[in-house]
Amino acid sequence: MDEDKEASQVLDAVLITLGWPGRFQILQLLMLFLCLFPAAFNMMAIVFIGKMNEHKCKEAINDTSHIISPDVTNVTYGTCSVTSVNFTGEKTETPCPDGLVFADPRDHSVVSEWGLVCEKEALTDVSQTVMTVGMMVGAVVFTSLADRYGRKPLHIVNGLGVLLTGLATAFAPSFVVFISLRFFLGAFEQGFDLTGVILGMEILPARCRYIHMVFYNILWGCAMVLLGLLSFLMRHLPWRYLQLIISGFSAYTFLLICFLEESVRWLVANGRVEHAERILKKAAAQNKVSQVDVLNVFRTKVLRQHTSDEGHDLKNGASEVPGENPNSLLGSHSASGDKEDLPKYGITDFFRHKHVFICTVINGFAWFVNVLTYYGLSMTSVNLADDMYLGFTLSALVELPTAPVAFYLVERCNGDRDTRASTIAVVVLSLVGKFAITASFGTLFMYTPEQFPTNLRNASLGVASMAGRVGGTVAPYSRTLIRHFPWAPGTIFGVCCLLLPVCMRMLPETCGRELPQTIEDMELYITAPDKVSPRSQNEKQKSEITSV
Repeated sequence: MDEDKEASQVLDAVLITLGWPGRFQILQLLMLFLCLFPAAFNMMAIVFIGKMNEHKCKEAINDTSHIISPDVTNVTYGTCSVTSVNFTGEKTETPCPDGLVFADPRDHSVVSEWGLVCEKEALTDVSQTVMTVGMMVGAVVFTSLADRYGRKPLHIVNGLGVLLTGLATAFAPSFVVFISLRFFLGAFEQGFDLTGVILGMEILPARCRYIHMVFYNILWGCAMVLLGLLSFLMRHLPWRYLQLIISGFSAYTFLLICFLEESVRWLVANGRVEHAERILKKAAAQNKVSQVDVLNVFRTKVLRQHTSDEGHDLKNGASEVPGENPNSLLGSHSASGDKEDLPKYGITDFFRHKHVFICTVINGFAWFVNVLTYYGLSMTSVNLADDMYLGFTLSALVELPTAPVAFYLVERCNGDRDTRASTIAVVVLSLVGKFAITASFGTLFMYTPEQFPTNLRNASLGVASMAGRVGGTVAPYSRTLIRHFPWAPGTIFGVCCLLLPVCMRMLPETCGRELPQTIEDMELYITAPDKVSPRSQNEKQKSEITSV
């Protein structure tokens, strides 16, 4: 366990040696952050492509409907029925016998194109629920595959899946095909988003991981504002055009095939040291730092880890550590035989270990509350103003300042979990609540995977996200609920958010600490946090770099 912990710390030391900010990290993070735009677009597009289209019953023009007759003295055409009054004062309500007439062209919304009104009103929310179920499946399947086969290949596959299913959705011939494609779109979107989050986190040392959270929050808010702006500019066009535009953003995935690099942490955890060294050499060249210094820090610890079981003394092998030739050690790894991998973990490990199970359950509840509240407030934001585009944009704009505020709270409180208390504010005011839940949601993306070991990190984020998507399946119905009971959504969101901070107190502190490599590391963080304090780790990393 001590060796694994030391190896974990040296990986952070290597990333520190690469320097920050460096051209390599900036370019990699920029490519990864771009996935936020198609993720936000596809998740929230239903607000606009499924917008309500004012309608009423079509007026009858003959007697075949049995509405216009000599006995009828008054006829009222409502939104879903026709009310007729005869000469005796008796009222009769009849479902629209001649269909509906809409204020805007029928192809401006899926609601009017497929008649999702009146008794079919909830079907629009069902389409979003189906997408959320797809996100649940993608959160578990694709993140588990990413832990086994690598972050990069799964990230690219999911990005291409988002592109193809999004384009196909724009040409859906029927509502059944539409919701079926939304299921696969949700699965690919979730895999695309979560693998990108892990790749971005693992490229940064512990002291710089807050950068990922800050820019994630800012760019997600920018994506929401851009969606509101695009929807406003295209409000007079068919919904299929908007779907084509937002799907086209995923086309940049083709660039990732050539320019995105695999996670060095994942490569080391799975014994692919030579591949990790090639990436580190490329990163050092782009950052204009010495390849020899970077590889010295990396290889010294790797040699010590892989030769300790064979009884080798590091001092005796010191001549093999590269001092002049940065390629000198590449052959020594191959000569020493197969590399020793870190333990392989699977879904069952979430239930086999007590501390892992507790962390998983609490994180799942945190994601459920955050997803329910965030998307519930987002989907009801169109009611904040008479103009739905203005209401949505205002709700999106309040997300932008959450990044610096969340960063300040994390640094001030010396921890991530304390920011969950901000979710209590959702019971006070809708915009303030949206601001608070966005700050909370943003830190969850960083805090959840920080608790779990490398070969379980992607799966942990997937399992937590799957629990969150349960809240996502409920959130769309807040649009229907608020039309009948305006007080109900806020009450539900507030009660859930009041319970969350109490549960979060049971989770470990991760601020400034190295990401755990094994379950033993994770349990040590929980049971003996003083032994892995941020200060002791930083001092050890500096001494490792200095000694090399």
